[in-house]
Amino acid sequence: MEAKVAVPHTLSIPSVDGTDDREALPKSWVAALVQVRSEKAVGKRLFDLHIESYVPTQWEYHQWSDRRKRVERVIIPMVVFIHADKATIKRLITYTFINKVLSYPGERQPAIIPDYQIDHLKFMLKQSEAPIEMHDHVFKTGETVRIVRGPLKDLEGELCRVQAGKPMVAVQIECLGYACVCIEKTDIMVVPKES
Repeated sequence: MEAKVAVPHTLSIPSVDGTDDREALPKSWVAALVQVRSEKAVGKRLFDLHIESYVPTQWEYHQWSDRRKRVERVIIPMVVFIHADKATIKRLITYTFINKVLSYPGERQPAIIPDYQIDHLKFMLKQSEAPIEMHDHVFKTGETVRIVRGPLKDLEGELCRVQAGKPMVAVQIECLGYACVCIEKTDIMVVPKES
């Protein structure tokens, strides 16, 4: 389900004050932008440099006219997650295979990704049988949305609830209320407001 780039075990030598490398050099997750279709190769290069990385992938079947093949799909194109200390994170940009370390808009410091978010992503990829897709839009109730695939394709309605990851789309029927249907997030898009 996922590609893991293992980090070779290294000896941790306790320092004089009794702390080990892990305590002395805490590590954080950051996201690095890389060239298209180079995510796994970058993961391998980081492994060779003894830097822990993670490329989220998912196995799926692709059907061609003459055959069916199992392929490993990168979930977040052009992104490699890197778990490193501050000094290593600073040094990442000097590597030719790293385009940039992502930061929040208007900030220069790398955006730190909480450990639990990477753990949740790994768990989701390991357990899910359905394809996982990344979306940067947070759906809000009250937005007008259009269903983009499936039997209800092109139906427009108002997003009336988002619960347990499934939005509920409502179509108002004057004087009677709303007809509602739960829809996958991947099957809807926000309809831009007319200016």
